[in-house]
Amino acid sequence: MRRALIGAIALAAALPLGAQEKKTAWPLSLADGLPKEIPGYVTAPNDPLPDTDENDMGVFTQVSRFFQKIENPTVTRQFRLVVQDYAKEKNLEPEIRKAVAEAAKSPGVEARDVRLAGLVAYAVTDRSGPSPTTLVTVIVTPSRLLLAQGANVDRNEALKLLSRVDFPRIASAR
Repeated sequence: MRRALIGAIALAAALPLGAQEKKTAWPLSLADGLPKEIPGYVTAPNDPLPDTDENDMGVFTQVSRFFQKIENPTVTRQFRLVVQDYAKEKNLEPEIRKAVAEAAKSPGVEARDVRLAGLVAYAVTDRSGPSPTTLVTVIVTPSRLLLAQGANVDRNEALKLLSRVDFPRIASAR
């Protein structure tokens, strides 16, 4: 029995690092559910480091990933995914709903409630400029958001790109 245990430990230690399960440490684990690639888009070579900041909804920690598609010298599409984690007792949905309602009052702004992977989401597209800017906010848990920010990306394209996000993995990140 003792030899079998020692053999199992030696075998596990001898496995290459790639064969052993890698656990990402907090707060980088928030990014585990973000896609590494999106077809047709180029991923930024490095993700920004996790950041802690504060806004009207409270203190949050965030991670992000940036994608860009250059279609020609005058057309570029940019798409940024951000996971924000607030205090566990925080319920962000009422504040998000209020902000979306306020944004919808602006000329050239379209706001819609949508369901994405069974989650409540809000899509706001500003068409007042020469190209659309879209912000989709997905409430992953009451205190955790996924923000999708698209420059020169309309609502339908943003929602399609979000189908690559692993929402359960974002929700369970610790």
